[in-house]
Amino acid sequence: MSALPRIVFAIVFAGLFAGPAAAASKYNWDALGAEFCRLSTAGDMAGLRPLLSAQLRQDIDAAALSSELMPARVLFQSYTNEVPVCTARTRNAALVEIKRSKPGGAPPNWTEYLVIVPEADGSSRIDDVLFATRRSDTLRARLGYFAVPR
Repeated sequence: MSALPRIVFAIVFAGLFAGPAAAASKYNWDALGAEFCRLSTAGDMAGLRPLLSAQLRQDIDAAALSSELMPARVLFQSYTNEVPVCTARTRNAALVEIKRSKPGGAPPNWTEYLVIVPEADGSSRIDDVLFATRRSDTLRARLGYFAVPR
């Protein structure tokens, strides 16, 4: 094998194995997750709105017509137990892991995930929360329940 084909082969081979790691490293939503934690534990719906996708904001507006809708400080979490500790860590290009607990990780504690989507303006926003209970239990499903008149 001459030098040129070996160089091309080495570049292609390196690209196959370095590609996913390099691509994953450019996604870091830790700051977005930390801001979500700060605002959601404070119950600051007005502060949360700019972090949310347009569709999620519309879903919240529709559900807000229900007098039964939970307050913002528990709306965005799996359980209604208010816990003061909320930490965020990017898992991949589309998910941020949110861990909630009492101080020191004491119970009750659980993990949920923010679903991050790209927006047309080049930014990224939160489009849903996957709750800790079961796959079908999401913020969007919860909002859909409250949006239906009873």
